[in-house]
Parts: sequence; C-alpha cells; structure tokens
Amino acid sequence: MASFVRSSRFCWVAALLCLSCPALSADVAEPEDFWTGPINSDVPATISGGTIIHAQELAVLLQPGNVILIDVSNAPVRPAGMAPNSAWLPLPHDSITGSLWVAGAGQGKIVLAVEQLFVSKLKQTSGGNFDAPIVIYCHERCWLSWNAARRAIRLGYRRVYWFPEGIEGWRAAGFRTAVTEPQADEISSPPASPGR
Repeated sequence: MASFVRSSRFCWVAALLCLSCPALSADVAEPEDFWTGPINSDVPATISGGTIIHAQELAVLLQPGNVILIDVSNAPVRPAGMAPNSAWLPLPHDSITGSLWVAGAGQGKIVLAVEQLFVSKLKQTSGGNFDAPIVIYCHERCWLSWNAARRAIRLGYRRVYWFPEGIEGWRAAGFRTAVTEPQADEISSPPASPGR
C-alpha cells in the first residue's frame, strides 16, 4: 500500500512538472522518423516507446547508481572566419555528473562513426542488458536528445528515459554538474544552432 501511495504521488508530481515545462508542446507531433528540422525549437510532449522524465524524478532515479546517463549535446565547433593560426579554446562542457558525452548522436542523420560509437557505448555501459535504465538529454528546447532517445529505443532498449529539460533544467533545479569531455574527440558533429 505504501509503495502504491508513493507511486501515485510520484505520478501526480510528474504531471504537474510536465505542465510547467515550456519546451514540451502538445501541438508538436512526433515525427515518423528522426527530426531533421531546426534543432532548437519546441519538442513533442511524448516519445513513443520511452518515458519522459523531469529533474526531480531523475534525481530519485539516479540514487541507486545503476542508471546510464548519455549527454548528446553537439561538440563545439571552431568559429568560421577565425584566422587559421589563431588559438581557439572551447568553453568547458557541463553535464550531469556521471554522464557520457556522445557528441553528434542526436542529429537526425548521423555519420557511421558516431552511430557506431553510440551503439558501442550503450552496449558497453548496459552490459548488453536491454532493460538497463538509460537517460538521454542535451539542452532545453532541443531535438538532439529526442532523436538519440528514439535511436536507443529502435536499438531495442526498453527503459529509455528522455530528459527534455536538459542541462539547463538540471541546473535550475539546483543539482550539480561536472565538466565532461566528449567520448571521441576525433569525431566531429555537424554544427548546431548558435550556443548549442
């Protein structure tokens, strides 16, 4: 009985949080395939085959420590027009502590090397267990995480959580972040919209 009450309270809180999440839009339909339009725009309020999760729920889910966290934010790209010999140092990239940063895995169309990296990291971190909990995120109002979550679902993972509030929502909820390096520096992803 106590677990039912806790579960019901959890669902009620989740529903309230969903209403307050401005990035999600009931007016945006899930595309049939991966999203290839503007990356930084309103996203659907659903993901078929997966579960939407919000910051407080995610904090609870992370407590046992057996959750796979995947950040699919794009890697920074050297600004166009910079002199070839000028120094360029990208800003440090913050992720939820314990995340793997697989840059480029959220594009609508990804290069084979990035797809193979994404598949291998999921297999390695899950130990081949398709019931392992996997949380995928990037930024708020960003399709990259939706695409990558759909990609994981299509690979057969059955407990895929999509965190649409992204790193900004995690920080806003008061949770800690850590500087993360991309899983493969040699793989470059297509440039994202400014700031992402």
